[in-house]
Amino acid sequence: MIKRYEDKEIAGIWKDEEKLAAWQKVELAVIEARVSLKIIPIEIFSQIKSILELHPVDIEWWKEREKETKHDLQAWVEERVRHLPIELRQYFHEGMTSYDTEETAFLLLLKRSAVCVFKGCMALENALKSLALKYRYCPMMGVTHGQYGEVQTFGKRCLTWHQEIFFAQEKISYEADTLCWSRLSGAMGNYGGVTPEIEKKALKILGFEPFWGATQILPRQLHAPLAESLAALVSVISKIGTDIRLGARSPRPIYQEPFGKNQTGSSRMPQKKNTISSEQLEGMERIALGYLVMIMQNIRTWEERAIEQSSVERVAWPDLFHVTMRSLTVCAKIMEGLQVYPDNMIRDIVDTRGTWAAGPAKEFLRKYSVSLTTEEAYRIVQLASFIVFQPSEWAISIRTNPPKSLKSADKWLEDAIIMADKIRHPRSIEYIIRQADLRIISELGATQEQVYKWNDSLRILFAKGDLEWQSVFSIQNRLKDEDHLFKQVFDA
Repeated sequence: MIKRYEDKEIAGIWKDEEKLAAWQKVELAVIEARVSLKIIPIEIFSQIKSILELHPVDIEWWKEREKETKHDLQAWVEERVRHLPIELRQYFHEGMTSYDTEETAFLLLLKRSAVCVFKGCMALENALKSLALKYRYCPMMGVTHGQYGEVQTFGKRCLTWHQEIFFAQEKISYEADTLCWSRLSGAMGNYGGVTPEIEKKALKILGFEPFWGATQILPRQLHAPLAESLAALVSVISKIGTDIRLGARSPRPIYQEPFGKNQTGSSRMPQKKNTISSEQLEGMERIALGYLVMIMQNIRTWEERAIEQSSVERVAWPDLFHVTMRSLTVCAKIMEGLQVYPDNMIRDIVDTRGTWAAGPAKEFLRKYSVSLTTEEAYRIVQLASFIVFQPSEWAISIRTNPPKSLKSADKWLEDAIIMADKIRHPRSIEYIIRQADLRIISELGATQEQVYKWNDSLRILFAKGDLEWQSVFSIQNRLKDEDHLFKQVFDA
């Protein structure tokens, strides 16, 4: 991974020194297993372990030897046994093939990396929990299909993000725990050099169980689910990043990612606060999905073994963890420094002109008016919702008479600035329905006769008093059950 996106902890796990230390751990476990089975005396294991720990691997020697052997494991074995007395050398890597050593060592690195991701998830979850509780009662517009829907709180949106990360983390934890099988069963997987008893003992020392039926390597379908869960987490984070980008759009952002005092938004346009961190999260997703495809293709191998899988795993697995950690780290920093604008959230609600309660308004009419069918209740609220957004005469003139030159565009802009302060928006649907002020509009197919009937029904209904009409447009009434979510998720 390039330094820009590298995670230090993941880099530390996958560096050569750690990989070779894992190899040595496996080799020593096999010798210890032979001791446990009374095949060799314990003194042999103790001597080999002490000598090897006293002489750390000479990385440069190993790399130079690999240039000659074209085989990294064999070069490493030679580097190790050169420190041992001749009478002990026969016990190191005895009866083993390369992937007897490398397979379990590789799994150890995978599991350590998964723990690193787990900690990153916890940090992001904590940041999201803090936001959720802080803005638990801050109303905002919920959005579906890119359109304003009904009111929710910003705390609830953060709670949703939190849960998405939580369940992605749970999946990663589960898949990491399923990496419980390994092998020490020789070149064909049929114990040509290491016995089943030695395999079982050695793997138990390392925290694994034998996988019956392996070839020279484990089936890569055992590893693939972990890659899938990592890529899914990155996709979830990318989705959250997209939500941040959508909420940060001009001219009225509801939140924005942190922006440093000396940060440059655009080299050309000084007014901009580009969402570069959130955008990066989508880029990370594309990289992660690419690595996932590579890892999935490793499931297919020739017969008992070919080496194409090895080259992919050297790159794809460490980099997938780097990308995952980069996504977690960037997203956590965004959430920890997120700039939230509740005033703009409230203005958005006002700008909907009551349509945020269109669904409950429809249910109110259906419940309390004996003369209106369900279909008519729907059409009444739909008509009122369209009426409140009918353009003014000034707006119609602008739409039908666009500027004919840049000079006239300047004049058009000057007029628009003046008119903007003078425009009075129509009343909300709450007022239009209660006052029975429905009228025909060109966008909908309601006839004059229907509109007359609906207005008469509304007059009769509201002549009895407002009943519960005001509560339909009460945020407190609409969101009272959101509390259930906070109690279930945060016990708060």
